[in-house]
Amino acid sequence: MKKKIYFTQVGFDFGGSVYLPYAAGTMISYALAQEDLAAEYEFPTIVFRREKIAAVMDKIENPYIAAFSCSVWNMEFNKTIAARIKEQYPDCLVVFGGHSIREDSPKLLEEEPYVDILMYGEGEQTFVNLLRALPTGDLSGVPNIAFRQGGTIHLTERAYYYDLAKYPSPYCSGVLDAIVDAEPETDFLAVLETTRGCPYSCAYCDWCAGHKMRFFPMEKVLDEIRWLAEHRVEYIFCGDSNFGMFDRDVEIAKALVETKRQYGYPKVFRPCYEKNSADRVFEICRILNSEGMDKGATMAYQTLSPEALKNIGRKNLTLEHFSDLVRRYNEAGIPCYSELILGLPGETKESFCRGICRLLESGQHNSLSVYHCEMLPNSDMSDPDFVQKHGIEVIKVPFNHIHSAINQSEEIQEYSYLVRATNTMNRDDWVGANLFSVCIQCFHSLGLLRCFSMYLTAEGIVSYYDFFRDLLEYIMVSDGKIGSLWRSFRTKYENSLTGDWNYHRDIFGNVTWFFEEGAFLECVCDFDGFFAELVPFLRRFPIKQDLYEELERYQRTIVRKPHDKETTSQFRYDFYSYFERITDGESALLERKDIVVTVCPNKEYDDVAEYARETVWYGRRKGATVYRGKELSVQGSDL
Repeated sequence: MKKKIYFTQVGFDFGGSVYLPYAAGTMISYALAQEDLAAEYEFPTIVFRREKIAAVMDKIENPYIAAFSCSVWNMEFNKTIAARIKEQYPDCLVVFGGHSIREDSPKLLEEEPYVDILMYGEGEQTFVNLLRALPTGDLSGVPNIAFRQGGTIHLTERAYYYDLAKYPSPYCSGVLDAIVDAEPETDFLAVLETTRGCPYSCAYCDWCAGHKMRFFPMEKVLDEIRWLAEHRVEYIFCGDSNFGMFDRDVEIAKALVETKRQYGYPKVFRPCYEKNSADRVFEICRILNSEGMDKGATMAYQTLSPEALKNIGRKNLTLEHFSDLVRRYNEAGIPCYSELILGLPGETKESFCRGICRLLESGQHNSLSVYHCEMLPNSDMSDPDFVQKHGIEVIKVPFNHIHSAINQSEEIQEYSYLVRATNTMNRDDWVGANLFSVCIQCFHSLGLLRCFSMYLTAEGIVSYYDFFRDLLEYIMVSDGKIGSLWRSFRTKYENSLTGDWNYHRDIFGNVTWFFEEGAFLECVCDFDGFFAELVPFLRRFPIKQDLYEELERYQRTIVRKPHDKETTSQFRYDFYSYFERITDGESALLERKDIVVTVCPNKEYDDVAEYARETVWYGRRKGATVYRGKELSVQGSDL
């Protein structure tokens, strides 16, 4: 009788969608490709959903090995299931591997008595070596593991395996077929790897940092794309650290588009782009955008602070180059977005807030996202000496998986380890920087007051930094709904140990939202009330009465709202040409000229939850919260 090995790789439910267990599939498919191991072992099931403990245990029977793929979003779940398995099946070997297993330490074996073996790094070859060594009772010759034996913990040598061609596809090998076949109504998400490795060594990252770049065979990549399309997988996340670094990535993008045209799937391909291959990345984005498969081109800055960049070992594009790229994408009608990380060592509150505004000044008006700095187990930043040097204060907070389904019956709480303070940004400054970033993302990036901030800055009346600083001060002391919202955000940031940093209201669906997204949704659902609250602030600025009224009306017109239908509006100023030129990085003069603006939504949303999902969640990086392109036609404009 074959020995049973059970893998657990669980993810969160994204409003009914769930990821296929790719990492587990890679190891199983490689093990089964070995004749000796296929004859010795079987893999009855993969646990890939966050189910009740009892439901998971019902799937497991007489396990020889229980293997767990560990990441920040499932570590506590894995610990709980592993402990229960060990209790019920004492002879079962419990193996932990994945990104959340620190490679330079067997500490987890010291803390968790039910864990028998740790695996470090990429798992396929190590897992096969382990399976072959287990019958001998001697694991000392298996690289990349730590194990407990005779009351002593042993850590073996570190080795790296560079030949990816020998690894079969977890998709095409049939390992995941049973999962897909058993749930024909489930919208599965998938990971696609075309390379492994990363030439960069950013201190906050543990994504193959500093490892040699290696390639999966092109034939395998194309076969996997076809398999995913045939199995109606809508969303593919690209597991490459720098997609667009190589010429063959253009061919992969073309293959994705051709596959969608043939099968209708995949509908979205989401890569993390290489930052120093501008022409190639642009070509890939152009190809994907031609079929509506991208969510926009990433222009990740992480920080604009020279001190922080030095501390994390990162070099950015110059802002001049950044502006040229933004203009190029705008001219091609391809959305682009930028990302920043709050809490990097060397950053101050002022450098962070001014850095956001420098991106706006350089032309990033479409989409901007700010993420909290997270301490990942295998990053350089998590090294104790690095932490001490930069005065990093780390907090353990309940894990917030944005856009995941609300599950009131969740048994097991996951945790994140976030930077709340450094020796250059204290706790109060960290709270203030968060509130500023939420303000600028909600009102500029998502578009609610973008026309006002762009006009006032372009006319030299006030800078972006001063506008949003003053707006935030106004909001924090105002009596209305917006003020109440931002004060609730402040309370949550100040009470950061609770980790309650997401927004939820049933009307917006059974998912969680970033604060800026929740605030945006509240504002567009009470648009008149929103403007009534902020008119006293906007009227502070020296804008002529007739111009102000026209500007406010134009601002209201171009924001996409629930229940919008086709509308036509006349304006006495050519706002369209004016803001298009500013967006394209050109100097602009607002002309007093009659124009007619017609908004024709490509879809009318009567259901607010559907609007929220498609416009804010799916469409944020594309700039979908503001009408542009084919949905906005203008007569009489200079453009």
